[in-house]
Amino acid sequence: MPENAQRTEQKTVNKEARNTVDPAVEELNRIVEQAESLLSKLGKESGEAADAVRERVSQTLSQAKTRLAATATDAEEVMESLADRTDGYVRSNPWQAVAIAALLGSVITLLVTKSGKRQ
Repeated sequence: MPENAQRTEQKTVNKEARNTVDPAVEELNRIVEQAESLLSKLGKESGEAADAVRERVSQTLSQAKTRLAATATDAEEVMESLADRTDGYVRSNPWQAVAIAALLGSVITLLVTKSGKRQ
């Protein structure tokens, strides 16, 4: 396989991995959206209590966004590291990689065939 094709394939794998979202990150996104909604509703209210709640929600929202960005960065670094390690292994052991892929394909085929017979 030409080097450019391998790089394109690796970029595709990395993009797909980034699109896989952990449920905790989804929950954090949901909380951020709810906090932003609450903050916009509080924007119309006035008084000390509303100001205190607005400040606390703003702080929490800022912290959540910071954590979310850090989690995304960490996940991206881990996925890139795994992709690089996998690429290195495949390049140094191409026939073993082919054998592993064939074995996994056989196992998946066997499982799909058995689950199809049960229905």
